[in-house]
Amino acid sequence: MNYKKIDRSTWKRLPQYEFFKTFEQPFFNVTANIEVTKLYDHCKANDLPYFYTVLHALLKTIQIIPEFRCRIHKGEVLEYNTINTGVTILQEDQNFIYGTLDYYEKLEDFIYKSQTAIDLQKKEKGFVPHTEPNVVYVSSLPWVSFTGFQHARKFDVEDSIPRFVFGKYFKEGEQIKMPLSVEVHHALVDGFHVGRLFELLKESLDAF
Repeated sequence: MNYKKIDRSTWKRLPQYEFFKTFEQPFFNVTANIEVTKLYDHCKANDLPYFYTVLHALLKTIQIIPEFRCRIHKGEVLEYNTINTGVTILQEDQNFIYGTLDYYEKLEDFIYKSQTAIDLQKKEKGFVPHTEPNVVYVSSLPWVSFTGFQHARKFDVEDSIPRFVFGKYFKEGEQIKMPLSVEVHHALVDGFHVGRLFELLKESLDAF
């Protein structure tokens, strides 16, 4: 089994969960620039694809924080062991489709498996929405160094999947930075956890 059911009788977050789950719009968004200088230089020096490399750093960080692995399902809260990603794939006709990429701990494995999966999924016909709960949604807007982002949304009381967007990286002095939009369900995730994500992601990016 890839998840465990949260025991409400011992869950310290139950009051916040009960409060925010009743909101008509329970998601909040934080957008900030992250420094990607070392990752960018590493990709250039080793001929690695930038998108998959920064995506792997994000997914690796998400595995560490339990709140980002929780989902609401049939009135229960489930904590998944592993979180994969649902991505948008731009096709040659400039329309996009959805694809799914599995998480692998080793960067090299993740890049190879992801590139193979994307190549296969690009050949698929039709527009099929994501259905897996143990994912985070990740999109890329590489044409804009945005300062804010709002997702299109069909309101569903059990929609609790975090959403991330990478923006266009840019140079600021000697640093290379990239906008990152993070959107989460407040019944499961607080600002503290979002801040923790940015801190741990910075550590991962600085380790290249």
